[in-house]
Amino acid sequence: MNMRSDLHKKGFTLLEVLVSSAILLVLILLLLGMGDGASKIWRDGEGRREAQRELRASLQIITEDLHSAVITTNTESLEISKSEEGRPQSLFFLVSHPSDRRHSEIKGDLCATGYFLAEDPKEIGCTNLYRFHATGESVAKALEDDSLEELYREASPTNASTTELLARNIVALRIVPLPVKTSPAELLEVTLSAINARTAHLIASQPKAVERNVRLLSERAQSSTAIIHLPSIREVIPLP
Repeated sequence: MNMRSDLHKKGFTLLEVLVSSAILLVLILLLLGMGDGASKIWRDGEGRREAQRELRASLQIITEDLHSAVITTNTESLEISKSEEGRPQSLFFLVSHPSDRRHSEIKGDLCATGYFLAEDPKEIGCTNLYRFHATGESVAKALEDDSLEELYREASPTNASTTELLARNIVALRIVPLPVKTSPAELLEVTLSAINARTAHLIASQPKAVERNVRLLSERAQSSTAIIHLPSIREVIPLP
């Protein structure tokens, strides 16, 4: 009789089991919450790194091109569009690449290069940075006819012969000549802003949610700026 009583006392009551289960459940929920929080922090950090990689790579290419720019008294040799509401800036200019970066079959050493933002033709709502590049006969003819601006207008995401995708999910391109009150400019301040693919798809999924999308851009957009020294102004003789 005493043995049975001792065994009964060593067991758990229903109340004790319920309390233990409740404590265990709370601990599990806390661990899951901590895991979700850590996962969100990691995703946010990876998203920022993704955007920064796009920015750094793009600014490096823009810097290299501008270091080889050929700026003349013709204002079309360096064309910076004005900043207007709803219309991002663009940059087009003449460039002479070093001989080791020049194709042997290209006529002359002058090229026309440009950078602009446009909506992705395949992913509605996603904005990318594109690079325009024209060489040879087309540039020679534009110089002879004084029609560089018309050549620049050929830049388009759908024109694969002259335009390439440089970086995805670039939401802003800002170009400021420095010093601001001096012409021609000695420096260009080029600023790019980017978001990661996850944020871009989230914004594109609900284009009418204006307030939410503005908030997302404000919270998640990453920006990077380069100050680029421009070559001295000079004259250019049209190619024969």
